[in-house]
Amino acid sequence: MNLTSKTPRIELLLRRREVLNLDNSQHRMAIECKNGVIWVTCTGEAQDHILQAGRRYVPKTRGPIVIEAIDEARVNIEEN
Repeated sequence: MNLTSKTPRIELLLRRREVLNLDNSQHRMAIECKNGVIWVTCTGEAQDHILQAGRRYVPKTRGPIVIEAIDEARVNIEEN
């Protein structure tokens, strides 16, 4: 799934193993796992991040971000 949005915040429901590709090159983003578990990979960062329900992550670098739902997950994406 590729995400293009004109709003500063969007909530998505990802099915198990569904992949979301984001472009973080223009605006900084915050990624919040509302429920479930997601795996976040950010270009230029040495480590990936596993977010469980209630956890939030703001990527340190700009560029492509890949989010994969390990289990069904509800995710908020917010531009900062």
